Amino acid sequence: MRDLFYTILVVWIIWRIVSSINTYKNKQTNYSQHNKRKEGETTIDHIPQTKKKINDDEGEYVDYEDIK
Repeated sequence: MRDLFYTILVVWIIWRIVSSINTYKNKQTNYSQHNKRKEGETTIDHIPQTKKKINDDEGEYVDYEDIK
């Protein structure tokens, strides 16, 4: 009974290791395929969200000089 448990445990550990190695390889392959670009090609990976600097209820800031 104990031998069966150890055998199942060893098989499970080996399966987890192989699975994690395959996952790592797939991530590396996807990353390298993602970074292959043709010459002159423009790629936008992230577009930041635009934030309003002024609330709608406020007016625009006007720079002025005080003349004396």
